[in-house]
Amino acid sequence: MSSGLLISVLVGGLGVGGAVGYVAGTGTAGRSGSSSASSGSDTAWFTYEGKTYNTSSLPAQVQANLYQAESETYNQKIAVIREFAVRLALAQEQKKFTSLDKLPPVEELLPASAVTDDQAKAFFEANKDKIPPGTTFEQLTGRIKEMLGNEGRAKTFEETWQKLTTGNKLTLLVKEPQAPIVSIPVAGFPARGANDDKNVVVEISDYLCPHCQEVQPDMKKLMDSHKNIKFVQINFALRPDKLSGAMIEGAFCAGKQGNESFWKFHDAAFSKPWGSFADAYDVEKVKPIAEAAGVKIPDWEACMKTDEPKQFVNKTKDIVNGLGVTGTPTFYLNNKRLNIRNPQELATAVEKDLVK
Repeated sequence: MSSGLLISVLVGGLGVGGAVGYVAGTGTAGRSGSSSASSGSDTAWFTYEGKTYNTSSLPAQVQANLYQAESETYNQKIAVIREFAVRLALAQEQKKFTSLDKLPPVEELLPASAVTDDQAKAFFEANKDKIPPGTTFEQLTGRIKEMLGNEGRAKTFEETWQKLTTGNKLTLLVKEPQAPIVSIPVAGFPARGANDDKNVVVEISDYLCPHCQEVQPDMKKLMDSHKNIKFVQINFALRPDKLSGAMIEGAFCAGKQGNESFWKFHDAAFSKPWGSFADAYDVEKVKPIAEAAGVKIPDWEACMKTDEPKQFVNKTKDIVNGLGVTGTPTFYLNNKRLNIRNPQELATAVEKDLVK
């Protein structure tokens, strides 16, 4: 978990996009003529007036919603199985196994990491700018220790799972749902990396989404290690009439000064939490990000006063809703949606389906 997301949890201000994992509501979704889809599993769902409606005959948005529902169910089941499998493995390794129905709880087999006062204090000092003024270390010490300890346990759990699966001790037999193939009009959005379209990763995110911020270090590692991939950024405002929308408009106006200016703004916007979903639309709150990106402020301010950035935000919303996307971050590889349960799975999910 990133420090930004940890702070959000500590002060109780997660907001949409963080409090419910990677899913955030966007209201009634609209259709977009720019997307089409075909599912990997062409299930027959119903008949109406003698006509059978299969997955492939449904609109892209409906196919995406079906995939989302199937993925959520799959992820819930796998979470249960993963915990049981790790408990089984650790119980045997620690010689605590008696029978399958009497496995020790995961908390006993995998205790939370011990966190010292110095470690908690270091975290507090490193994140002072993200903590509400007036909040003291003493007020948060217990919660910081608990959360850092649980974060350590989660890390050890994932390491144990990776060890079991890569060492061929454990193999999952349940197949993931097949994502529908969509057509994303990437030409109108900022990109970096490879110039060709052989492998294209699309990230749909909102600058105020804590999980979007959490995944950025993994995204940067992926970009740095895969120069053969084109990375496309689609900024999707979950709250277009509030600060969320203002920040994405700011990114658009930065991009009017060139692709490099967009990406500098993009990186600055994700460098730290600049606000929350509840914050009102305020260009002055976005201006420091533009300044940090080094854009020409007079030109940027002039752009922000036009209707063009708002038109871009609304057009993007139609495109994203037409894909059936209702939360951030959402990732696609070569027009196929990736099922990612945590940021650490991003690289593996991409590498698995790269076109060689």
